[in-house]
Amino acid sequence: MTWKIRTASTFIASGFLWISTACASNLVVFEAKGAGLKTGQVIDSGLPLKLAEGESAALIAETGRIIRLKGPYDAAPLAEGGGNVGSVKDAMASLLNSGTKERSALGATRSADSAFKMAKEGKKLPNPWVIDVTESADHCYREGERLVFWRPDSAADVTIRVVLGQETWKARTDWPKGKNSLLLPANAPVQDGLGMTLEMDGKKTASVLHLVPSALPSDPAKAAWMHEKGCKHQFMALLGTFNQ
Repeated sequence: MTWKIRTASTFIASGFLWISTACASNLVVFEAKGAGLKTGQVIDSGLPLKLAEGESAALIAETGRIIRLKGPYDAAPLAEGGGNVGSVKDAMASLLNSGTKERSALGATRSADSAFKMAKEGKKLPNPWVIDVTESADHCYREGERLVFWRPDSAADVTIRVVLGQETWKARTDWPKGKNSLLLPANAPVQDGLGMTLEMDGKKTASVLHLVPSALPSDPAKAAWMHEKGCKHQFMALLGTFNQ
């Protein structure tokens, strides 16, 4: 199969274990306001972090725990937690319960156990890093890797049309029956926050792409990033690979 590609301009691509530990480790900046921090930046959890009034930072640990800090603040990022980033199970439970009323530790643990079971038994994607072309959603991709499209039904030959951004890059190709996955061309100008429109069999989906930085030190950390970006099916698929 051959991709037929049209470009209108050039994009600039930009990059920006089951453990419980109390020792200093690296944290990755998820988002920040001020303090000279940038998304995807790696900082040492053992060094002081200074935030002025009005500044804030959200940092992801290797267990997937998200540490949210607001200024004024002048201490090591984990100072208030005794230097502990907790366990993966606790971190995933916190993510799953985010936006809900505070629950007991036992309730959170049950929620995590239930989610692990659901993720394993109700698997929607073959792996966490494919993009379901039938879904209008937020989709995550790994830094430095090409996009892999996936369709649940490969019974028919189809033609797929891809538009990135405001029609800046367009491509189409035939997708033969019997093939569930399709690799986007290496020269596709994919970047963080980019809109993507897909058309297949007369049906359109509109999505937003989110880069998952290679600086993230573990799969739980990647899962936390995916969860916060709204890549819900990919988050659950990655959760389903964890051993409890």
